[in-house]
Amino acid sequence: MGLGTKIKGFIRFCEEQKKEKNIHMYFMVSIVLAMFMEIYAFLMRLNLLNIFIFISFIFYLWNQNHKKKQMNYLIQCCDAIIEQKDFSIIDGESKESLLSNKLYVLNKRYHQSLEAVKKEQLKLKDYIEDISHQLKTPITSIRIQTELLLEENQNKKLYSIEHQIQRIQLLVNDLQTIALLDSHNIQYCFKEYDLQTLIDEIEEDLDYLNPQIHLNKNIKVLCDEKWFIEALENIIKNCLEKNSTPLSIFAYENETTLKMMIQDQGNGFKKKDLPFLFQRFYRGENSKGTGLGLYIAKEIIEAHHGFMKAYNQQGACFEIVLPQMKMKKKI
Repeated sequence: MGLGTKIKGFIRFCEEQKKEKNIHMYFMVSIVLAMFMEIYAFLMRLNLLNIFIFISFIFYLWNQNHKKKQMNYLIQCCDAIIEQKDFSIIDGESKESLLSNKLYVLNKRYHQSLEAVKKEQLKLKDYIEDISHQLKTPITSIRIQTELLLEENQNKKLYSIEHQIQRIQLLVNDLQTIALLDSHNIQYCFKEYDLQTLIDEIEEDLDYLNPQIHLNKNIKVLCDEKWFIEALENIIKNCLEKNSTPLSIFAYENETTLKMMIQDQGNGFKKKDLPFLFQRFYRGENSKGTGLGLYIAKEIIEAHHGFMKAYNQQGACFEIVLPQMKMKKKI
Protein backbone atom coordinates (compact mmCIF):
# COMPACT_ATOMS: atom_id res chain seq x y z
CA MET A 1 0.00 0.00 0.00
CA GLY A 2 1.37 3.39 -1.04
CA LEU A 3 1.94 6.42 1.15
CA GLY A 4 -0.82 8.38 -0.63
CA THR A 5 -3.39 5.63 0.07
CA LYS A 6 -2.44 5.58 3.75
CA ILE A 7 -2.88 9.34 4.02
CA LYS A 8 -6.32 9.18 2.33
CA GLY A 9 -7.37 6.42 4.74
CA PHE A 10 -6.17 8.49 7.67
CA ILE A 11 -8.19 11.50 6.47
CA ARG A 12 -11.38 9.33 6.13
CA PHE A 13 -10.82 8.11 9.68
CA CYS A 14 -10.72 11.75 10.89
CA GLU A 15 -13.96 12.57 9.05
CA GLU A 16 -15.69 9.57 10.63
CA GLN A 17 -14.59 10.66 14.05
CA LYS A 18 -15.96 14.12 13.32
CA LYS A 19 -19.36 12.70 12.26
CA GLU A 20 -19.49 10.62 15.45
CA LYS A 21 -18.79 13.86 17.34
CA ASN A 22 -15.73 12.40 18.99
CA ILE A 23 -14.22 15.88 19.26
CA HIS A 24 -11.29 14.88 21.47
CA MET A 25 -10.21 12.11 19.14
CA TYR A 26 -10.76 14.38 16.09
CA PHE A 27 -8.59 17.09 17.63
CA MET A 28 -5.72 14.71 18.47
CA VAL A 29 -5.83 13.07 15.06
CA SER A 30 -5.79 16.50 13.36
CA ILE A 31 -2.67 17.51 15.28
CA VAL A 32 -0.91 14.26 14.42
CA LEU A 33 -1.92 14.65 10.75
CA ALA A 34 -0.67 18.24 10.63
CA MET A 35 2.65 17.27 12.18
CA PHE A 36 2.99 14.36 9.79
CA MET A 37 2.29 16.57 6.78
CA GLU A 38 4.85 19.15 7.94
CA ILE A 39 7.50 16.48 8.48
CA TYR A 40 6.69 14.95 5.11
CA ALA A 41 6.88 18.32 3.34
CA PHE A 42 10.20 19.12 5.07
CA LEU A 43 11.66 15.77 4.02
CA MET A 44 10.50 16.35 0.46
CA ARG A 45 12.04 19.83 0.38
CA LEU A 46 15.25 18.46 1.85
CA ASN A 47 15.39 15.75 -0.75
CA LEU A 48 14.72 18.20 -3.60
CA LEU A 49 17.40 20.54 -2.22
CA ASN A 50 19.92 17.72 -2.14
CA ILE A 51 19.04 16.79 -5.70
CA PHE A 52 19.40 20.43 -6.79
CA ILE A 53 22.77 20.77 -5.02
CA PHE A 54 24.01 17.53 -6.57
CA ILE A 55 22.95 18.57 -10.09
CA SER A 56 24.49 22.03 -9.61
CA PHE A 57 27.77 20.49 -8.45
CA ILE A 58 27.87 18.16 -11.48
CA PHE A 59 27.17 21.11 -13.81
CA TYR A 60 29.90 23.17 -12.09
CA LEU A 61 32.46 20.39 -12.58
CA TRP A 62 31.49 20.01 -16.24
CA ASN A 63 31.63 23.77 -16.82
CA GLN A 64 35.06 24.08 -15.18
CA ASN A 65 36.41 21.22 -17.27
CA HIS A 66 35.00 22.80 -20.44
CA LYS A 67 36.52 26.18 -19.56
CA LYS A 68 39.85 24.52 -18.85
CA LYS A 69 39.79 22.90 -22.31
CA GLN A 70 38.92 26.23 -23.92
CA MET A 71 41.68 27.98 -22.00
CA ASN A 72 44.25 25.36 -22.97
CA TYR A 73 43.17 25.69 -26.58
CA LEU A 74 43.48 29.49 -26.50
CA ILE A 75 46.94 29.15 -24.93
CA GLN A 76 47.95 26.83 -27.78
CA CYS A 77 46.65 29.36 -30.31
CA CYS A 78 48.55 32.19 -28.62
CA ASP A 79 51.72 30.09 -28.59
CA ALA A 80 51.22 29.46 -32.29
CA ILE A 81 50.91 33.19 -32.92
CA ILE A 82 54.05 33.96 -30.93
CA GLU A 83 56.07 31.17 -32.56
CA GLN A 84 54.43 31.71 -35.98
CA LYS A 85 53.38 28.05 -36.23
CA ASP A 86 50.70 26.52 -38.43
CA PHE A 87 47.30 26.68 -36.73
CA SER A 88 46.06 23.56 -38.54
CA ILE A 89 48.08 21.31 -36.25
CA ILE A 90 46.00 22.37 -33.24
CA ASP A 91 43.05 20.09 -32.47
CA GLY A 92 39.84 21.72 -31.33
CA GLU A 93 36.07 21.58 -31.45
CA SER A 94 34.14 23.27 -34.26
CA LYS A 95 33.72 26.62 -32.52
CA GLU A 96 37.31 26.58 -31.34
CA SER A 97 38.51 25.74 -34.85
CA LEU A 98 36.62 28.76 -36.12
CA LEU A 99 38.35 30.86 -33.47
CA SER A 100 41.66 29.36 -34.58
CA ASN A 101 41.02 30.38 -38.17
CA LYS A 102 40.15 33.92 -37.14
CA LEU A 103 43.29 34.14 -34.99
CA TYR A 104 45.35 32.82 -37.87
CA VAL A 105 43.98 35.46 -40.24
CA LEU A 106 44.49 38.17 -37.61
CA ASN A 107 48.05 37.02 -36.98
CA LYS A 108 48.82 36.91 -40.71
CA ARG A 109 47.45 40.41 -41.30
CA TYR A 110 49.35 41.74 -38.28
CA HIS A 111 52.66 40.42 -39.61
CA GLN A 112 51.87 41.72 -43.09
CA SER A 113 51.20 45.16 -41.62
CA LEU A 114 54.37 44.96 -39.56
CA GLU A 115 56.43 44.08 -42.63
CA ALA A 116 54.84 46.94 -44.55
CA VAL A 117 55.68 49.39 -41.76
CA LYS A 118 59.28 48.13 -41.66
CA LYS A 119 59.59 48.58 -45.41
CA GLU A 120 58.22 52.12 -45.19
CA GLN A 121 60.64 52.91 -42.37
CA LEU A 122 63.56 51.66 -44.44
CA LYS A 123 62.34 53.69 -47.44
CA LEU A 124 62.08 56.79 -45.25
CA LYS A 125 65.55 56.16 -43.83
CA ASP A 126 67.00 55.77 -47.32
CA TYR A 127 65.12 58.87 -48.48
CA ILE A 128 66.46 60.99 -45.62
CA GLU A 129 69.97 59.67 -46.14
CA ASP A 130 69.76 60.52 -49.85
CA ILE A 131 68.55 64.04 -49.10
CA SER A 132 71.25 64.48 -46.47
CA HIS A 133 73.93 63.27 -48.84
CA GLN A 134 72.69 65.56 -51.61
CA LEU A 135 72.67 68.52 -49.21
CA LYS A 136 76.03 67.83 -47.60
CA THR A 137 78.11 68.23 -50.75
CA PRO A 138 76.90 71.73 -51.73
CA ILE A 139 76.84 72.83 -48.07
CA THR A 140 80.47 71.79 -47.65
CA SER A 141 81.45 73.58 -50.84
CA ILE A 142 79.60 76.77 -49.84
CA ARG A 143 81.12 76.68 -46.39
CA ILE A 144 84.67 76.36 -47.72
CA GLN A 145 84.14 79.23 -50.12
CA THR A 146 82.61 81.36 -47.35
CA GLU A 147 85.54 80.70 -45.04
CA LEU A 148 87.97 81.77 -47.78
CA LEU A 149 86.00 84.97 -48.34
CA LEU A 150 85.94 85.67 -44.61
CA GLU A 151 89.73 85.46 -44.51
CA GLU A 152 89.92 88.14 -47.19
CA ASN A 153 86.99 90.32 -46.20
CA GLN A 154 85.43 90.67 -42.72
CA ASN A 155 81.90 91.15 -44.03
CA LYS A 156 78.97 90.80 -41.63
CA LYS A 157 76.83 89.29 -44.39
CA LEU A 158 79.38 86.55 -44.88
CA TYR A 159 79.25 85.76 -41.16
CA SER A 160 75.47 85.55 -41.44
CA ILE A 161 75.76 83.15 -44.39
CA GLU A 162 78.22 80.98 -42.48
CA HIS A 163 75.86 80.87 -39.49
CA GLN A 164 72.95 79.74 -41.68
CA ILE A 165 75.14 77.08 -43.28
CA GLN A 166 76.03 75.75 -39.83
CA ARG A 167 72.34 75.56 -38.95
CA ILE A 168 71.57 73.61 -42.14
CA GLN A 169 74.49 71.29 -41.43
CA LEU A 170 73.18 70.69 -37.91
CA LEU A 171 69.69 69.96 -39.26
CA VAL A 172 71.06 67.46 -41.77
CA ASN A 173 73.04 65.70 -39.03
CA ASP A 174 69.96 65.53 -36.77
CA LEU A 175 67.80 64.15 -39.59
CA GLN A 176 70.36 61.44 -40.26
CA THR A 177 70.40 60.55 -36.56
CA ILE A 178 66.58 60.34 -36.44
CA ALA A 179 66.50 58.14 -39.55
CA LEU A 180 68.97 55.79 -37.89
CA LEU A 181 67.04 55.71 -34.60
CA ASP A 182 63.70 55.13 -36.34
CA SER A 183 65.10 52.22 -38.32
CA HIS A 184 65.81 50.31 -35.06
CA ASN A 185 68.91 48.86 -36.68
CA ILE A 186 71.41 50.29 -34.21
CA GLN A 187 73.58 47.71 -32.49
CA TYR A 188 74.18 49.20 -29.05
CA CYS A 189 77.34 48.13 -27.25
CA PHE A 190 76.81 48.43 -23.50
CA LYS A 191 79.82 48.82 -21.24
CA GLU A 192 80.44 50.41 -17.86
CA TYR A 193 81.86 53.94 -17.92
CA ASP A 194 82.68 56.51 -15.26
CA LEU A 195 80.11 59.27 -15.48
CA GLN A 196 82.81 61.88 -14.85
CA THR A 197 84.78 60.57 -17.86
CA LEU A 198 81.73 60.94 -20.08
CA ILE A 199 81.14 64.49 -18.83
CA ASP A 200 84.79 65.41 -19.49
CA GLU A 201 84.34 64.31 -23.13
CA ILE A 202 81.16 66.37 -23.40
CA GLU A 203 82.92 69.47 -22.06
CA GLU A 204 85.59 69.06 -24.73
CA ASP A 205 82.99 68.65 -27.49
CA LEU A 206 81.03 71.71 -26.29
CA ASP A 207 84.06 73.85 -25.56
CA TYR A 208 82.65 76.63 -27.79
CA LEU A 209 79.77 77.01 -25.30
CA ASN A 210 82.16 77.26 -22.33
CA PRO A 211 80.31 74.67 -20.22
CA GLN A 212 80.77 74.63 -16.44
CA ILE A 213 79.46 71.30 -15.22
CA HIS A 214 79.57 70.14 -11.61
CA LEU A 215 78.94 66.47 -10.79
CA ASN A 216 77.99 65.64 -7.20
CA LYS A 217 79.09 62.00 -7.36
CA ASN A 218 81.06 59.89 -9.82
CA ILE A 219 79.23 56.63 -10.52
CA LYS A 220 79.42 53.82 -13.05
CA VAL A 221 76.97 53.98 -15.97
CA LEU A 222 76.19 50.99 -18.16
CA CYS A 223 75.61 52.50 -21.59
CA ASP A 224 76.65 52.77 -25.20
CA GLU A 225 79.32 55.47 -24.97
CA LYS A 226 78.72 57.13 -28.36
CA TRP A 227 74.94 57.32 -28.10
CA PHE A 228 74.74 58.16 -24.41
CA ILE A 229 77.15 61.07 -24.93
CA GLU A 230 74.96 62.19 -27.85
CA ALA A 231 71.91 62.25 -25.56
CA LEU A 232 73.67 64.14 -22.75
CA GLU A 233 75.19 66.64 -25.19
CA ASN A 234 71.78 67.47 -26.63
CA ILE A 235 70.35 68.05 -23.14
CA ILE A 236 73.31 70.14 -22.00
CA LYS A 237 73.30 72.18 -25.22
CA ASN A 238 69.62 72.93 -24.66
CA CYS A 239 70.44 74.31 -21.21
CA LEU A 240 73.52 76.29 -22.23
CA GLU A 241 71.98 77.87 -25.32
CA LYS A 242 69.18 79.32 -23.20
CA ASN A 243 71.24 80.32 -20.16
CA SER A 244 75.00 80.63 -19.92
CA THR A 245 74.94 79.44 -16.32
CA PRO A 246 76.83 76.66 -14.54
CA LEU A 247 75.16 73.25 -14.70
CA SER A 248 74.79 70.79 -11.86
CA ILE A 249 74.41 67.05 -12.42
CA PHE A 250 73.12 65.10 -9.43
CA ALA A 251 73.60 61.34 -9.70
CA TYR A 252 71.91 58.78 -7.46
CA GLU A 253 71.82 55.00 -7.62
CA ASN A 254 70.38 51.98 -5.83
CA GLU A 255 70.19 48.26 -6.61
CA THR A 256 67.66 48.66 -9.41
CA THR A 257 67.92 52.17 -10.87
CA LEU A 258 70.27 55.03 -11.64
CA LYS A 259 68.93 58.57 -11.65
CA MET A 260 70.55 61.72 -13.05
CA MET A 261 69.24 65.25 -12.69
CA ILE A 262 70.73 67.88 -15.03
CA GLN A 263 69.86 71.32 -13.70
CA ASP A 264 70.74 74.87 -14.72
CA GLN A 265 70.37 78.11 -12.75
CA GLY A 266 68.25 79.99 -15.25
CA ASN A 267 64.58 80.93 -15.36
CA GLY A 268 63.35 77.45 -16.15
CA PHE A 269 60.88 76.34 -18.81
CA LYS A 270 57.82 78.25 -19.78
CA LYS A 271 54.70 76.41 -18.67
CA LYS A 272 53.28 76.29 -22.20
CA ASP A 273 56.46 74.62 -23.54
CA LEU A 274 56.69 71.75 -21.03
CA PRO A 275 54.18 69.33 -22.68
CA PHE A 276 55.92 69.63 -26.07
CA LEU A 277 59.63 69.69 -25.25
CA PHE A 278 60.32 66.18 -26.58
CA GLN A 279 58.28 66.47 -29.77
CA ARG A 280 60.00 66.59 -33.16
CA PHE A 281 60.73 70.08 -34.47
CA TYR A 282 59.24 71.79 -31.42
CA ARG A 283 61.12 74.99 -30.68
CA GLY A 284 60.29 77.24 -27.78
CA GLU A 285 60.74 80.98 -27.80
CA ASN A 286 64.31 82.17 -28.51
CA SER A 287 65.38 78.60 -29.34
CA LYS A 288 68.59 78.36 -31.36
CA GLY A 289 68.45 74.67 -32.21
CA THR A 290 66.65 72.55 -34.80
CA GLY A 291 63.89 71.36 -32.49
CA LEU A 292 65.22 67.80 -32.75
CA GLY A 293 67.86 67.59 -30.01
CA LEU A 294 65.60 66.73 -27.08
CA TYR A 295 63.59 64.31 -29.19
CA ILE A 296 66.81 62.49 -30.11
CA ALA A 297 67.94 62.47 -26.47
CA LYS A 298 64.63 60.93 -25.37
CA GLU A 299 64.80 58.23 -28.07
CA ILE A 300 68.35 57.29 -27.03
CA ILE A 301 67.46 57.10 -23.33
CA GLU A 302 64.46 54.89 -24.13
CA ALA A 303 66.74 52.67 -26.22
CA HIS A 304 68.74 52.27 -22.98
CA HIS A 305 65.48 51.02 -21.37
CA GLY A 306 65.14 54.23 -19.38
CA PHE A 307 62.99 57.33 -19.49
CA MET A 308 63.44 61.07 -19.10
CA LYS A 309 61.28 64.03 -18.18
CA ALA A 310 61.65 67.78 -17.76
CA TYR A 311 60.33 70.16 -15.13
CA ASN A 312 61.18 73.35 -13.26
CA GLN A 313 63.20 73.13 -10.05
CA GLN A 314 65.25 76.25 -9.26
CA GLY A 315 65.77 76.47 -13.00
CA ALA A 316 65.29 73.97 -15.82
CA CYS A 317 65.74 70.34 -14.78
CA PHE A 318 66.04 67.20 -16.90
CA GLU A 319 65.67 63.90 -15.06
CA ILE A 320 67.00 60.64 -16.53
CA VAL A 321 66.22 57.26 -14.98
CA LEU A 322 68.05 54.13 -16.17
CA PRO A 323 67.81 50.53 -14.98
CA GLN A 324 70.86 48.95 -13.43
CA MET A 325 71.72 46.26 -16.00
CA LYS A 326 74.86 44.78 -14.52
CA MET A 327 74.57 41.45 -16.30
CA LYS A 328 73.69 42.71 -19.78
CA LYS A 329 76.35 43.50 -22.34
CA LYS A 330 74.30 43.90 -25.52
CA ILE A 331 70.73 44.87 -26.17
